[in-house]
Amino acid sequence: MFWLKTRIIEGKGSIEKLRKEAKEHERVLILASNSMKRHGFLSEAEDYIKEAGAEVFSITGLPAEPSVEAIEEFLPKVREFNPDLLVALGGGSVIDTTKALKVFYDAPELNFEEIAFLDRFSKPKPVPKLKTKLIAIPSTSGAGSEVSAASVLKKGGIKYNIVTPEIAPEVAILDPRLPMTMPREVVRNSGLDVLVHGIEAYSSRVANDFSDAMAIKAIKTVFSNLERSLEGDEEAREKMHYAATMAGIAFLNARLGLCHAMSHKAAWIGPHGLLNAIFLPYVMEFNASKSDYARKRYDEIARELGLKDWRALIEAVRELNERTGVPKLSELVDEETFMARLDEMAEKAYRDGLIAFNPVEAKPEEIKELYLRAFKGE
Repeated sequence: MFWLKTRIIEGKGSIEKLRKEAKEHERVLILASNSMKRHGFLSEAEDYIKEAGAEVFSITGLPAEPSVEAIEEFLPKVREFNPDLLVALGGGSVIDTTKALKVFYDAPELNFEEIAFLDRFSKPKPVPKLKTKLIAIPSTSGAGSEVSAASVLKKGGIKYNIVTPEIAPEVAILDPRLPMTMPREVVRNSGLDVLVHGIEAYSSRVANDFSDAMAIKAIKTVFSNLERSLEGDEEAREKMHYAATMAGIAFLNARLGLCHAMSHKAAWIGPHGLLNAIFLPYVMEFNASKSDYARKRYDEIARELGLKDWRALIEAVRELNERTGVPKLSELVDEETFMARLDEMAEKAYRDGLIAFNPVEAKPEEIKELYLRAFKGE
């Protein structure tokens, strides 16, 4: 099955389509990152909504990582304003926070523990039909949250998922002017996140021809544009912005794998995209060593990139990490702290729902070994 709920509007200046989208709505709530306020895109969005004849209220200062605590903090403000349209203007964290707010705004009887995928052995309660329309306008190029049916929230330093088609945005507006404001480090981390999304979606157990097309296009775009995008090239930055959404469509349908399971459970160490980039070559080597299917899928990606085979692909991933200045895991966390949490991370990663889609069912001991190899940089 291939599914996409979100209508995608793209191109320079496309944020002005908010004027049309806000018609028929009375009260529009915008959740925005501070950078969108600073660069003037928030006031631009507010103006279009006012021109549509709707009342607008904006909340800024959302945390860099969406959390259950942040949802509890902002929910009273959302309920007080009582919007009939939600707009998320910012990076994946802003979009994920808005998705979660939509759940608890539209269905106040639910609680997080009931509906979140705490691990793959738990069965969350289904989310009922939600009524408030959601428009996502991403300012970073990586998360794919503008088309996905998931919201990733932190609770106690660990990331958990709410997954339901009800939270996939109705509309995504991809205006390439917004990602031009990203700091260099965010360009790198989010761009490498796109690569991981593409590779994990392509090698997933439930990949299909349609998700493959999106995954391959995203992967090729990263290899040919990420470094130019890092240098501020506008065309490359625009291509990376669209590739992030393509990779999002790929993993919406084909899901992700062990690399994401590991980075979710190591969320306390550093930025998500950066952790993904660090773990990816180790996970690919592990998958290739255990699975004919993984080797075949990596070979196919390699050929699309003009490389010989899966080994050359893993080497190309490592080299891209090096060229873009990805640090070693040991540069992000000291050994004592890392070792103290290693067993817990490995056990929680093993229980993560995404393991079910990985080409190989990794055991806790094997995951622990992968964390250790990444830490030592072996």
